Amino acid sequence: MNANTSHSDPAARRPLAARLPAACASLLHIIAGVLLFTMMILTTIDVIGRYIFTAPVPGAFEATEIMLVLIVFVGLPIVTARNQHVSVLLFYDRAPPFLTPILRVLARVLTAVAMGFAAWLLYGKAVELSAYGDTTVLLRIPLAPVAFAAAALSAAATVVAVIAVFARGEAEA
Repeated sequence: MNANTSHSDPAARRPLAARLPAACASLLHIIAGVLLFTMMILTTIDVIGRYIFTAPVPGAFEATEIMLVLIVFVGLPIVTARNQHVSVLLFYDRAPPFLTPILRVLARVLTAVAMGFAAWLLYGKAVELSAYGDTTVLLRIPLAPVAFAAAALSAAATVVAVIAVFARGEAEA
């Protein structure tokens, strides 16, 4: 075997633009996992402290709220890329076969519009929170960065959804 196996690895030969989506998805998975693990540990320690030692972790509820928001929005581009949003197939299952591709594209367009609208609204809220300097009550964690992160992740999901509108040849239900 050759000591340098990167030449035989097809993924190593792909251009950066082709590897970037998978790298971004991996990074988002890691971030979501770290947030979820941290939230789990914090909640466990808080429950043990609350019920065994009568000493809950101060601000655990606020920290958990922020982590939950971030987990949801970190997952949004991933779910959009996988086309795994919750969907109701009321019309899709009953539609004639020639309408199925049209309904699929329509669903993708509506997803892109909804994600874009959410990003726009979240950005406006983030600017407002930043202007007022809003923070959490107990821990005084600034809320604007959380809202800006949610807006950015919604914008990323919008980009993924727009790309999906123009994707071809996918076999999906």
